[in-house]
Amino acid sequence: MNKGKMIAIAAASIGIASVIGAGTVAAQTETTTSLADKIATKFNVNKDDVQQVIDQDHQERHAKMEKRLEERLQAAVDAGKLTADQKAKILTKHEEMEKEREANREAMKDKTPEERRAAMEQKRTELEQWAKDNGIPTEYLMRGPGGGKMGNHGMMRGSGPNAPEAQMN
Repeated sequence: MNKGKMIAIAAASIGIASVIGAGTVAAQTETTTSLADKIATKFNVNKDDVQQVIDQDHQERHAKMEKRLEERLQAAVDAGKLTADQKAKILTKHEEMEKEREANREAMKDKTPEERRAAMEQKRTELEQWAKDNGIPTEYLMRGPGGGKMGNHGMMRGSGPNAPEAQMN
């Protein structure tokens, strides 16, 4: 098997593994890095090439997630459940939180699971207050991977049969 095929297989495996086992941003970074090392060693390929495939896959999945978010919010605006201004505020807040998360990534790696949980709870509380202050129903805020209320790539969003996602899909 040539190296190109091995890298493609590794990338597909990484994509599946990341969907199944998404965790905290810090944990994902550590896992991805060690996984790149393991794949490079196992298939005798350049670690930088493997990491490049992993990074590209991550960027593509992130772009798809952002597009789905935009589509869901636009559907809510079209249905009269959100205003265009509320949609803009949600998108701005989402971007702000992503930048903050990225800036705090290293500091969170050294925290205990309890400390991370407490920090996330504080952010969730702040986000709920922000939504209330802006008249935005909390079910229109994004949720993180795995369906949690507040995760790595988003704010929070309701789930279940009455949630906006279930109604829009």
